[in-house]
Amino acid sequence: MAAALTAARRRLLRAALRPQAVWIPQAGISHDAERLHLPPPPPAKYGGRHTVTLIPGDGIGPELMLHVKEVFRHACVPVDFEEVRVNSEAPEDDVQNAITAIRRNGVALKGNIETNHNLPPSHKSRNNLIRTSLDLYANVIHCQSLPGVETRHQDIDILIVRENTEGEYSSLEHESVAGVVESLKIITAGRSRRIAHYAFGLARAAARRSVTAVHKANIMKLGDGLFLQCCQEVAAEYPEITFRSMIVDNTTMQLVSRPQQFDVMVMPNLYGNIVNNVCAGLVGGPGLVPGANYGHDYAVFETATRNTGKSIANRNIANPTAALLAACMMLDHLRLHSHASTIRQAVLASLDDPRTHTPDIGGQGTTSGAVQSIISHLPRA
Repeated sequence: MAAALTAARRRLLRAALRPQAVWIPQAGISHDAERLHLPPPPPAKYGGRHTVTLIPGDGIGPELMLHVKEVFRHACVPVDFEEVRVNSEAPEDDVQNAITAIRRNGVALKGNIETNHNLPPSHKSRNNLIRTSLDLYANVIHCQSLPGVETRHQDIDILIVRENTEGEYSSLEHESVAGVVESLKIITAGRSRRIAHYAFGLARAAARRSVTAVHKANIMKLGDGLFLQCCQEVAAEYPEITFRSMIVDNTTMQLVSRPQQFDVMVMPNLYGNIVNNVCAGLVGGPGLVPGANYGHDYAVFETATRNTGKSIANRNIANPTAALLAACMMLDHLRLHSHASTIRQAVLASLDDPRTHTPDIGGQGTTSGAVQSIISHLPRA
């Protein structure tokens, strides 16, 4: 066991020290990022059409992906989907098939795959396998107040950048003696600087004023201390952007008290999971917020909270907003900005009508009703 852990640490270290390009997304936030020197999206083929890997996932994922296809068809989006089925109990061969498809196409749209904690420790999260195998190091969500959605706070507009490949999600655990488990949290300087550069580069491209690094360096002085130090060093390279740091427990309190103070936030893996969910709750819930995972070569788009929605699957009450906005982020990434803007405007226009609101945001509408309302707001072909 010790030898295996040592080998795993060496692999993590080698990967962390490899030089990486910083990739800023065209995430429906600002197209200014295109003025930077960025890797191009996968080229179109077959008469200007793009091929995208589609992973429906578990829970509400399959039905929402069908609705995305329906909206794309009515909006005449030049995208063809290569569908790959992966669920929570799928063998690793199925996961590898999905990873191969993403490598082939360069981009994917994904429903969440359930991670069952009752499975044996040897069973790895399928979501995590996809992220780490493709080195999708930056998880980005745009949490903003949406029209027609009643919430306690208004005027929220936060970009959250989460390190996606290490920290508590390193999958390095062992039982030292009976009843004593060690779970390793890996923080490396290479990956901490990489995600900090990403966050500051995104802030600059999106004309944002400040970046807040979230940490627990007062307790984890070495691990989170290293992350914070790397963020401070990178901040010095962006003098026009205000930098501050905040302990994670205070961050959650500040978010629910005065979220408008935050602009861009950057944090290690587990804190990002917590903050993403808090922020999604602030603007109306998991059905409203899209997310993206970016690496040097690949991009995977999904809902922000990675919630399967198993309890409401096949009941026609799931909110399609997050899945459709994630699809719009994907279209922006493919530089199909006109199609992304058309669908995004239709989604937001539909939210203005309370009759289309699904139960998660206080309405009595259905998934199919919301989708038909969105389609009715698309321009006539």
